[in-house]
Amino acid sequence: MSGRRVVITGIGTVSACGLGYEPLWQAAVKGESAIRPLSEFSTNGSPVRVGGEIPDFEAADFVKERKSLKVMSRDIRLAVAASTLAVRDAGLVVESMDATRAGVTLGAPLINNELDELGLGIRGALDSEKRFQIKRFGREGIRALYPLWLLKYLPNMPACHISMTHRLKGPNNTLMTSSTGGLQAIGEAFRTIQRDDADVMLAGATDSKLNPVGLARLHLLGILSTNGHEPRRAYRPFDRRRDGMVVGEGAGIFVLEEQGHASRRGARIYGEILGYGTNFNREGQSVKKALEEAGRGADEIDFVHAHGSGVREEDISEAKLIAGIFQNSSRRVPVTATKSVTGHLIDASGMTEASLALLALDRNLIPPVVNLEEPDPECDLNFVTGAPRPVAARTFLVHGMGLGEQSAAVVVGRHEK
Repeated sequence: MSGRRVVITGIGTVSACGLGYEPLWQAAVKGESAIRPLSEFSTNGSPVRVGGEIPDFEAADFVKERKSLKVMSRDIRLAVAASTLAVRDAGLVVESMDATRAGVTLGAPLINNELDELGLGIRGALDSEKRFQIKRFGREGIRALYPLWLLKYLPNMPACHISMTHRLKGPNNTLMTSSTGGLQAIGEAFRTIQRDDADVMLAGATDSKLNPVGLARLHLLGILSTNGHEPRRAYRPFDRRRDGMVVGEGAGIFVLEEQGHASRRGARIYGEILGYGTNFNREGQSVKKALEEAGRGADEIDFVHAHGSGVREEDISEAKLIAGIFQNSSRRVPVTATKSVTGHLIDASGMTEASLALLALDRNLIPPVVNLEEPDPECDLNFVTGAPRPVAARTFLVHGMGLGEQSAAVVVGRHEK
């Protein structure tokens, strides 16, 4: 697809490493995992006791209208914080531009209810023998809940709050595609600017499943690590001793701009989006589409940021996909994956990883795959391990996989006038 050129001018991240991309970058290049024992709720009796939990996060630092906090779940609060950091990083002054030409595309999850809130409704729905009655819940139990309770849990609300916070009046869209949501948000925002429906888009994702409801759902799928005695070494993507995902929480936002718009205001440009692909299969079609649109061959990609979920079947599937596309090129492309630093942020995972890849391009240094000590022989790739690897990079590719067959890829390059 041809169209207007789209560049990245701002990065905002919130993760277990801290607020902003610099703590995230430092942890990644130093190989320091931020996974720790969970502390926000009791894990007694639970096989899952560690995660990428964000410590000391104060949403009030980012929300001007304090009464809004009552209708903001943790996912929403993280999204608003990341968007504010991205807007600041981009030096974007919305008041000086046409707000109808600025919008939001966000990957967001099915937001988990808090148990204390659910408990109020459930208590009112119990009969005399303490049995839950669904009709009674609809008639009496729901009256015990805060009247605007539902607004905290609608998946489109993170994008809405971002638009309200920054007074953006342009396109607003939400994607609910699990772990590919962040990369697809980048791609769809890229398309929005390409076709001249906007000049500026905030694109990213948010997710927090570090609560009893969220962890229980994932644990039932049998994909979570139960290694709780070594928190910082629990997550091992592509390692033969891995035993599943370790969940984290966070949000990541890019400021995307039409090249001319960014240049006219003298914005710093981190990179340019060159290609995007998404498919519902694991045969590499999303990667091939992204490369084709970018006009790049496999041997022109300087490094790949892989999904690296730590789930054995997914790791093997992804490694074979990457090998099939890249390893037949003139050189073995370096591959990294960084979920072992932050935990798996599910819907927000692609965004924090795209942020690290973009910083790697900017700083000519690829972070290593933390805790990859014995690579699975079925994952035969040129992994960056041990220490960060210097690279004179011009172009990289980020690949993401969702539960099921969802797949997405984005190609980003250095901006050339």
